[in-house]
Amino acid sequence: MSKQIYVVGATILNEKYQVLASKRADDRILGTLWEFPGGKIEPGETPEQALTRELREEFNDQITVGPAVGPTSVYEYDFGTVHLTVFYAHLESHHFDLVAHSELRWCDQAKLGELTWAGADAPIAKLVSQANLKEISF
Repeated sequence: MSKQIYVVGATILNEKYQVLASKRADDRILGTLWEFPGGKIEPGETPEQALTRELREEFNDQITVGPAVGPTSVYEYDFGTVHLTVFYAHLESHHFDLVAHSELRWCDQAKLGELTWAGADAPIAKLVSQANLKEISF
């Protein structure tokens, strides 16, 4: 059985209902692939707490966590099986101090399918591209 890795991600929306996509740095696992920013859930954390902590660590930003995008995405990589739960989120600050990423991009929903997403993130990106983002409340 492969290593089980539980992670959380954020579908960050701006006032134009664009989605923030983050490109992993070339020198990191899954480098050059796009993902929803976030990271591992630590013991004793809820997914929402983990997401708030990860965005503070990765971007030096504060967020408001909203509802889950959909069911948890499970994807088996060569290094383990990732269980990814993604929540809609709203930025409370805009520092974007990049630690694990080489690029950030605000994307219209229709353009999400044009990015090369990490395996666990791809089905979430498809859900987000089909969602009515104006109905999301925080």
